[in-house]
Amino acid sequence: MGSTGETLRSRARRFAGKRKKDARFRIANPGRYVFDLASSSLNDVFRHGNRPRQVRILLASDGEAGTSEEQYTPFTAFRSILKSDARIVSSHLMVRDVLAISRRLLSSFDAIGLKLSFRMNEADTLAIVAKIREIAGTRPVIYFDGDDDICVKYPQILAYVDLYVKKHRFADRDNYLKTYVGKSNLTDYVHKRFGLSFADDPYATETQPVDKNQIPKIVAGWNLALDSNILALHTRVRDSPPAAERTVDVMFRGAVPGNWLKFLRQDIAPALQRLGSSCRVITPTARVDREEYYREMMRSNICLSPFGYGEICWRDFEAILCGSLIVKPDMAHVHTIPNIFQPDSTYVPVRWDYSDLEERCIYYLKHPDERRRITSTAFHVLEDYYVNQRFFESITDILRRVGLR
Repeated sequence: MGSTGETLRSRARRFAGKRKKDARFRIANPGRYVFDLASSSLNDVFRHGNRPRQVRILLASDGEAGTSEEQYTPFTAFRSILKSDARIVSSHLMVRDVLAISRRLLSSFDAIGLKLSFRMNEADTLAIVAKIREIAGTRPVIYFDGDDDICVKYPQILAYVDLYVKKHRFADRDNYLKTYVGKSNLTDYVHKRFGLSFADDPYATETQPVDKNQIPKIVAGWNLALDSNILALHTRVRDSPPAAERTVDVMFRGAVPGNWLKFLRQDIAPALQRLGSSCRVITPTARVDREEYYREMMRSNICLSPFGYGEICWRDFEAILCGSLIVKPDMAHVHTIPNIFQPDSTYVPVRWDYSDLEERCIYYLKHPDERRRITSTAFHVLEDYYVNQRFFESITDILRRVGLR
């Protein structure tokens, strides 16, 4: 009886969540868009006279993979400023609704943004992208790839879109000309070093090269610095900077899953065991709430931040905002905005096999002034990005690339 009751409650929660999501995408979001258009036009008439019409962007997504959906967060978080200062108005709808509405209604938008989950298979993904391309006509289509990794899962998408925006891209874009075993360069690394086969990978057994003529379309937009949780943490530490005593030398809170990630992280435990003989190292495994997690980080001098399914993770930004030094596998191959991965300036790089982890950590624990210099520089890189609204530079660059600025 208990299990049945729990199942019914779970179904009820899912149903309630779906109804709430439908209401947001079908009522609230279009309503805000209409309001923004009207208020912006009135503002032009009464305060500024004739000004060029706003750039109107339709954002479409499948609502899957929450971390991926966060790529649209800036359009909501900075909605008012985008409207007033950058003259950009956007509406976020579900893909299924975009495909169902009339072309006459779609014609009022200047560009269409599209984001689909990596869990969607290739055939369905390409069918939707092709359909969006068809209904967009000559208007630009901008694909927002919210995947954790740096690669392009379905390179065929590029032929249908005007721009392909990632959270981070290869610093050397010629790396997109290579074939990778598995879904990314990280799975390829695990395959080559440990001999792991990805033949049964449900999402990608092999990542194909990108057509050389399509590579210029791949650009970096903005990374996890603009995710809602990171924006909230920034507001918190801006109003009340971390003041906790640093009683922990090195902190590592990261699971070692049973999938291919265990190979990517298997060198961490031995390195931390060696460190533990001379330093205060914590490797908690019990789940805690977000507040306790932040308190741990605010007590730690160093935060070890390994790769996950991609190179960048929330932990990188959380560590910076909590005043902890990021020690992370070398990020020299990555280009991202804001760039918090400047070696020995905003973070401390180590080898991918963590063979120099002990040496690097001990050095910065023995040189607290250098450690504080790096944590301070990293914080100011983020602070500059937030305070000076560098997001506008990214979105303006995207619009310029597709001919809308």
